[in-house]
Amino acid sequence: MNDDEIARRKKLTFAEAEGLAPLPVQLQRTEISQELRAVLWQFIYNQIKRQTSSGSFDTYVTGAWRTTLEAVHVLHCHRMADEFSASLSDILPSVKRVFEKGSYAEIYGWLQFVLRKHPPVDFAKNLQARPTYCRSPFRIVGGDVLYPLASDADARTVQQAFADLKGSSLSGGYEHLRKAAKELTDGNFAGAIRESMHAVESVVRVLEPDGDFSKALAKLEAKTNIHGALKRGFTAIYGFTSDEQGIRHPLLEKEAPDVDEADALFMIGACSAFISYLINKSRDVGLLA
Repeated sequence: MNDDEIARRKKLTFAEAEGLAPLPVQLQRTEISQELRAVLWQFIYNQIKRQTSSGSFDTYVTGAWRTTLEAVHVLHCHRMADEFSASLSDILPSVKRVFEKGSYAEIYGWLQFVLRKHPPVDFAKNLQARPTYCRSPFRIVGGDVLYPLASDADARTVQQAFADLKGSSLSGGYEHLRKAAKELTDGNFAGAIRESMHAVESVVRVLEPDGDFSKALAKLEAKTNIHGALKRGFTAIYGFTSDEQGIRHPLLEKEAPDVDEADALFMIGACSAFISYLINKSRDVGLLA
């Protein structure tokens, strides 16, 4: 057996390697496997159990997780505050039901709320590997947004764009890209495309203030040596988002814009790559610190 075959088998179960079970594939956006349910619940269960204290008659959740779970109870589930119990025997079955029986929207919605509102220390960092391990299409980007990506390469591209946008003068682009991720998660594909393009526009206008996208790119081309073909390509994409009703303009006779998830995934990946390209080219010639 050669090294490649050994490396292949290390990634598979015995049954998979022997052809007795199907090979693992990436889950669809709305698909939740039993493995994903179990792995996510193990993570949440262990996180909660680490922050408990024992009283005379029961064990109670304490610290950051108590605050988090009370916020989930009131602000996410919209239940009355006086009905919240910090008792571990009450909390564990309640949260477990989400991960054991919940739909994809309920599971990811619960995680998304915790990421955005009251995340315990290093929650996002520690959660990140679990969806990847279970071949979920969702990744954490921008620190607190869960959204579907076509591949790990796309995830790295978007993460890099968020990292490049961290500068204070580029906060507008950061927020637009963050909104694009949220719109994609919510299934608003036209909104995701619109916000992706706004993120590019925001960066372009910081680098070369001008209300016209094409003129701004032309000026940037001269200063940063952007290849003409690349500039024309993004001008054409910008034209698509401007022309398609419901993306950058109100819907008129159409009930919905003619874009789908594949379009939105492409646009957020393409715009993220272009943002990083613009920022790094501009830093090379001193337009950005």
